[in-house]
Amino acid sequence: MEYPEFLQPVLSRITGGFPKTIDCGKGWWPIIADLDIELSEIDPDYSVYQVKEKFGNLRYYYAPSFPEFAKQMNDLVSVYEFKCALTCEATGNRGVLMIRNGLYKTLNESFAGQNGWEIVESL
Repeated sequence: MEYPEFLQPVLSRITGGFPKTIDCGKGWWPIIADLDIELSEIDPDYSVYQVKEKFGNLRYYYAPSFPEFAKQMNDLVSVYEFKCALTCEATGNRGVLMIRNGLYKTLNESFAGQNGWEIVESL
């Protein structure tokens, strides 16, 4: 897959034999790039293992270069995971949690009813 230039810093941090991929929709890509910028301000040498969507939310697996950075970085990742929980993974617009055949995704309300997607009222 071809990724835009603004994601190259994230991809270059992926280590540990993991594939250099970002496994989520393009709507989250700018959020992920912003997260990397903020994390690198805390710890310029941090590593990434995986970036993906799971159960309709962002999963950003990483390791700080020094343990003393972990708390601040974990807090920041939580903020960005929350942003993704409110952002359509496909479009980058406002999103809500949806389900189709047991698969969860955060999508814009306009996807409801398309291809079997239904809004999740509560978990």
